[in-house]
Amino acid sequence: MKKRLLMTVAVMVLTLVSYAQESYKVDVEGLTLEQIKGYTQDDLLQFSFEDLIRLVEKFKLSSIDELYAMLLNPTQSTASKMEEDVYNAPLATSVLTAQQLEQSGARSIPEALRLMPGIIVREKTNGNYDVHIRGNDYVPPGSDITSTVNSTTLVMIDNRPVYNNFLGATFWENLPVALNDLEKIEVIYGPSSALYGPNAVSGVIHLITKNTDAEGIKSHFDVQGGDHNSQILYGDVSYKKGNWGLRLSANYQNADRFQNTYYIPQMDTYALGDEVGQINAGIDTTYNASAFDSDYWNAKQQGAVNLFVEYQPSDKLGLNYTGSYQSSSVQTAYMDIGSVLTTRVSSSFSNNFNLRAGNFDANASATFGRLNAIEGLPGYEYDYMEINGQLAYNLKYKNLVIRPGLESNYAYYSDEDYVDVSANQGLLNGNATLGSLQGSLRLDYTAFNKLRLVGALMQGYFFELDKNYTSYQFSSSYKFGESTLLRAVASKANSSPFILNTYMNRQIESAAAMGQTGSMTMLNLGNKDLNPVEMTMLEMGLRQKIGKKLQADLSVFYNQSNNYSQLVNETNQTMQAPGEGEGEPTEGAPDVMNTTITETVQNTALESEQIGATLSLKYVMNEKFNASLFATYQQTALNQFDASNGVIYEGLTGEPLNRAATGEESGYISIDHDYTPTVYGGASFNYQPNRKLNINASLYAYGKQESFYSFGPDYVKVEIDPKISANMKVSYELTDWMNVYLNARNITNQSSQEFMFSDETGSSYLMGLNLKF
Repeated sequence: MKKRLLMTVAVMVLTLVSYAQESYKVDVEGLTLEQIKGYTQDDLLQFSFEDLIRLVEKFKLSSIDELYAMLLNPTQSTASKMEEDVYNAPLATSVLTAQQLEQSGARSIPEALRLMPGIIVREKTNGNYDVHIRGNDYVPPGSDITSTVNSTTLVMIDNRPVYNNFLGATFWENLPVALNDLEKIEVIYGPSSALYGPNAVSGVIHLITKNTDAEGIKSHFDVQGGDHNSQILYGDVSYKKGNWGLRLSANYQNADRFQNTYYIPQMDTYALGDEVGQINAGIDTTYNASAFDSDYWNAKQQGAVNLFVEYQPSDKLGLNYTGSYQSSSVQTAYMDIGSVLTTRVSSSFSNNFNLRAGNFDANASATFGRLNAIEGLPGYEYDYMEINGQLAYNLKYKNLVIRPGLESNYAYYSDEDYVDVSANQGLLNGNATLGSLQGSLRLDYTAFNKLRLVGALMQGYFFELDKNYTSYQFSSSYKFGESTLLRAVASKANSSPFILNTYMNRQIESAAAMGQTGSMTMLNLGNKDLNPVEMTMLEMGLRQKIGKKLQADLSVFYNQSNNYSQLVNETNQTMQAPGEGEGEPTEGAPDVMNTTITETVQNTALESEQIGATLSLKYVMNEKFNASLFATYQQTALNQFDASNGVIYEGLTGEPLNRAATGEESGYISIDHDYTPTVYGGASFNYQPNRKLNINASLYAYGKQESFYSFGPDYVKVEIDPKISANMKVSYELTDWMNVYLNARNITNQSSQEFMFSDETGSSYLMGLNLKF
């Protein structure tokens, strides 16, 4: 099947080349600065010398070389809260432009993050991903699968946080925007709560959408289809007249799984899809087997509609509004019932306002939604509301920029419409709220046009929990000539409290174990006194321009994290005589044993310690070829890990657990945390032999990963094999408004699991048509 597809595509491409029309003319006068920044150097070299001179003059550049330099250094604003190129950014930063995203063939935003350094991306099922900046994932190990969610990275769309506060995570299928909506993706690495508030612990991923630049009516449509029932549809229509711009976009994705079986770790076997519902119900009796979707082939189905409104009467005043609706259903690893893979369903409506007036800027957003994190398991369905607001002012005096700011967040979650609250069926059994208010001050000073000192301090208050917190970020950079920049960063950040860890209130009543009399009560309780996860980091960096064609960026980092939490068991048993309290006891009857098991979320003594380095290279060889390469090497250790369970201790150390002189077990140890891979990285190559044909290839790779999982007293070792995934997109421009392409993902067909207990991943081949009018 794949050979036939490749042969068909090859014939099609050859036919198109033979009937190719002339390259279209570019309206140089109509190009914007952001559009120019999206061009590669080989694109610019297709321009006539006269057009290049016109561009240099239009944008007040000193030379054509400066125009080329913009290709290696696209602008960003996330790292410094003001527009500047990546080379001058005071923090470790990377950017993907709209053109790079389109050329790459990435099918979704998390897949596109594989093109950026320092990010670990694992595929769970076809098109569904786990994303972490620099790792520190699945901490503490051995706990349930929910501990694998990334609760320390803040994801934003045009300054709007898209962070689910129930358990702390970003559910990528909930994002209403698609890749075609984006102008660029900006990533900053390391603790950044001093700039963006809680949850920017390991870094920030900022998705910035496109503006409406061209006057009149424009439209864009992109359609892909391929194996595994893959369908990716995108369309937008925009209109700009004077100061006003409108854009309406819609997107839809569908993909089937690579397999029709599920791995059941408790049984160490695979089961067919139509058996999984009953297996899950056998492991958790509250699970509704009939709720398991009979279409167990489907991995994801999601769609969204966005309305973008822009008003910019002057260079100093601008207002942007985005209204979005999304609906999705995906199979993903989220809860450790039998199949591990379960169905997550969601829908939401969001509003986002951005205002810029001179040196003042503000953002306000509100999201209303419903999410069923585990379809069929009571307690995981809830309504929610997220409200966020921030405002800041840039005060400039000579070489000093002073930026005071204020930010507030509010979250409301309720499961009362989906469970019998009186029977304690839910996890919350009612509604719960969290909120925070923080003030910040950022100072940015440049001396002698070489030395730059940046400091940011944020003081915050969680007003529902009556807790204060402080975050900071200090950085300095020094330029040696025009080609070398050294930088150093010290920062601290923390996450926010989460709804479930704070307010969980679940009670399960059951009969005593077989052969016993009495009752058993299981309590799952949150903890309002939890301290949020905190990270401190030291980082050194070097950026080096090696001629005008090659740029290198090296970051060496060390961080420590603490205040991790997990459920801690406490068992209480009481004995009573049969019939006690109900008249005369029955002679000869056994005593009644009542057992209460209380699991409370508590902070642990666990600390994570990480040291590593990331090197990235960008290279523009000539007018036809450019490339980027990046790799991260790091070591992650866990100190004060509680291995007092003798089975776990022996599994980790290979030795039996010794008893202390007091007779109590002592099992706090230090271990290497190998679930964060030691080595990971990738590369991308773009070859454009002429204006019409573009060939893009990319690689993503990671080393071996190891961890363990516990089922009751059992210790199970988990291994993920090393992997290299190769991708390619070949596109050909039939006319100035029509482009056809072949998109091949994981063409090496390395089918090993990337995420524990999830699907084996496979290759995907799609054909697409891109139309721009």
